[in-house]
Amino acid sequence: MKINEVIRKAEEIAKKYNPEGLSPFPFHRIQSDNSNLNIYLSNSLEPKISGIIYFDAKDKTFNIFVNKSKPETRIQFTIAHELGHYFLHQDYIVKKEAIVDDDNSLDGNNILFRTDIYERNKLETEANNFAAILIMPTKYIRKAWDKLQSVEECAKVFNVSVSAMSIRLEKLDLI
Repeated sequence: MKINEVIRKAEEIAKKYNPEGLSPFPFHRIQSDNSNLNIYLSNSLEPKISGIIYFDAKDKTFNIFVNKSKPETRIQFTIAHELGHYFLHQDYIVKKEAIVDDDNSLDGNNILFRTDIYERNKLETEANNFAAILIMPTKYIRKAWDKLQSVEECAKVFNVSVSAMSIRLEKLDLI
C-alpha cells in the first residue's frame, strides 16, 4: 500500500470518528460503529507485548488486545496501531489469524514472529503511520505547534510520547 493511501485512510477515519480533534482519541466511537471489532485492555499479556489483533473465524470478529500495564501514551498509540491493522490489513489478519506487536515493532525496530520480514515490516510501518495520523491529525498538530512551539507540550496535548510527537513533527517538516 502506498503512503498516500495510508494517509488518506487515516484522515478519513479521524474525520469520521473524531471531527472535533479530541485527545485522547475517542476509540469507543470506532468500536461501537464496527460490529465485527472488539477492543480490550488486558492484564494477561506478556510484558514485552504491546498489542495483538486476532481474527476469530468462528465469530468473524477482529479482537484487539492491548497491554494495560503500559504507560497511557503507549496504550493510546497501540490501540491506534492495531486499528491501523484493522482498517488496512484485514485480509492478511484473516489469513494469518493474528498480528502480535511487541514494543520494538511499534517503534519500527524489530518484528516479533519474523516469518516474512519484508511483508511484516511493511505492515508495521503502515500501521505506525496510520496510528500517528489518526491520533495526531495534521490540522491540529499544526495549530498546536504554531501556538506551543514545544515538542513536550504538544506531546501532552495529544497524549503521546515525546518520541512519537517528534517523529510526527519531523514528518510534517515542522522541526
